Amino acid sequence: MERSTDMLGAIGKTPCVALRRVVPEGSARVLVKLENQNPTGSMKDRMALAVVEGAIRSRRVTQGGRIVEYTGGSTGTSLAFVCAAKGLALTVVTSDAFSKEKRDHMRALGAAVVELPSDNGRTTRN
Repeated sequence: MERSTDMLGAIGKTPCVALRRVVPEGSARVLVKLENQNPTGSMKDRMALAVVEGAIRSRRVTQGGRIVEYTGGSTGTSLAFVCAAKGLALTVVTSDAFSKEKRDHMRALGAAVVELPSDNGRTTRN
């Protein structure tokens, strides 16, 4: 796998692996993209980088600005990673019903995390 000295440069540089034993002989070549090799271990890294860079290009966010996102998981972690690398503030609004580990990971990457109380730690329809 190609190495990058830039944290954001590592996003999307994930390897493809050919599946040889699970496809019938004579069928098409099947490749699997190993998105877990992205910096946060999620394919959401690609989306987070594209969204943040798009917001910067369009001047919807500028240096010293803040991005706010409601999320319960991988999107928040990926946004926290990208925002940290870009020097942008991130506030994640989430529910205490979502994974504590995900919330802690977002905080560890520098995001401010606002937790909304749930109905006894459960997700509900309303």
